[in-house]
Amino acid sequence: MYLRHILIALRCLSICLLVLAIARPQSGRKTTEIISEGVDIMLVVDTSGSMQALDFTLDGERVNRLRAVKNVVADFVRGRQNDRLGMIVFAKEAYTQCPLTLDHGVLLSFLDKVSIGIAGDGTAVGTAIGVAVKRLKDVEAKSRVIILLTDGRNNTGRISPDKAAELAAKYGIKVYTIGAGTKGKAPFLVRTFLGANMYIKMLI
Repeated sequence: MYLRHILIALRCLSICLLVLAIARPQSGRKTTEIISEGVDIMLVVDTSGSMQALDFTLDGERVNRLRAVKNVVADFVRGRQNDRLGMIVFAKEAYTQCPLTLDHGVLLSFLDKVSIGIAGDGTAVGTAIGVAVKRLKDVEAKSRVIILLTDGRNNTGRISPDKAAELAAKYGIKVYTIGAGTKGKAPFLVRTFLGANMYIKMLI
């Protein structure tokens, strides 16, 4: 009788183990291997007041320069899956919005929060490049790149663009500049208690 109970228990245990095997239980952890190509890119985005100019069209809608730049930057980030990317925003001041990372989702979330005026007003191009150089000079990568996106010329800051470029060259960092906007007159939207009005402003 005792032996019979043992046989029944063993049979039940065998059935349970068979069911578990069919269910193919898996651990909740997932490991993803990311192969980096060794390129570190720091995106430097102008957030000065002139980036409010409405001289771009996106999907049939008139948008300001910052919105157009953010759209281009987002597409660029999505296409660089194996590179570390970071972002600096600047106007009168310059600071790191996102350090170098392979987590591009985090970078895109920081990009979404970028707005005009978050770094004051003015265009400190030299300072912005200098901050980018500081972030890149000590990292180990086969290529280190700064991509500057701005709509104007340097008019403030502690260091000139030429000196900042020389500093970048000293550390073997490449600097690429992308201009945003049209030269000369550009439309701006001004909101008052009477409503929103468009006016044309001459930009240098």
